[in-house]
Amino acid sequence: MSQITKTCLYCQTENDNEGENKLCRHCGMELPEKHPNDRNIKVKFFVKAFWLIALFCLVMVFYLPR
Repeated sequence: MSQITKTCLYCQTENDNEGENKLCRHCGMELPEKHPNDRNIKVKFFVKAFWLIALFCLVMVFYLPR
């Protein structure tokens, strides 16, 4: 069984994600579904933004008069 830990947004304590436990062991606040500082979220946003800018540049190369 894999151990997945979540970090509390308020006290920065690592918590085991066991069963239906959605509260922090240290401060009692609810644990987040997705952490705002998660690297995967940032990488997904970067990839989408990169391809959007690349597509825009490609369109402008052909659209703008030379």
